[in-house]
Amino acid sequence: MDQIKDLLKKSGMSNILVSIIFGLFGVILCVFHEGAVKVISCLIGLLFLLIGVARLVNYVKGRGRGEHFNFDLLCGLIASIAGIIAIIYTDAIGAILRIIVGAWIIYSGITRLYLSFNLKKFNSSIWIFCLVLAILMIIFGIYIILNSGAIITLIGSLMIAYAIIDIIESLIFIRKLKNF
Repeated sequence: MDQIKDLLKKSGMSNILVSIIFGLFGVILCVFHEGAVKVISCLIGLLFLLIGVARLVNYVKGRGRGEHFNFDLLCGLIASIAGIIAIIYTDAIGAILRIIVGAWIIYSGITRLYLSFNLKKFNSSIWIFCLVLAILMIIFGIYIILNSGAIITLIGSLMIAYAIIDIIESLIFIRKLKNF
């Protein structure tokens, strides 16, 4: 029984270590959000470039086989070009992503705003709650569009919150294990 307790304790301690690393990564995303967007954009660009080159190699290898519907050349060129663009224009990729996410949140807020007014027509008591949430969503969407680091900071904040919760849960688990 002591071996199982030791194994579970080691598992809990390693979970705490992983959570600390995860939380530190979240802090890095919050503090260095502009750099994080550039790194993520470069990694995505590199991935597209690798996929594009692999598809081009597949095309060259399979050229003499008589494949009439081989899309490797087209897909390879498009993926390679997209990868190069993502690597070169990292700032633009971050801005486009921010605008798309912000616009989607604003759209969702507007549809909820419309829904809240329809709920008011039906004398529903939750229309005010829906109205407040819709307004907050619209404001948050505008904030994301205007603030370049909002999305990365939000992700970093969620990672930090997750790490804290996981550390607390692991400490409680280890403490309960001692009493078992």
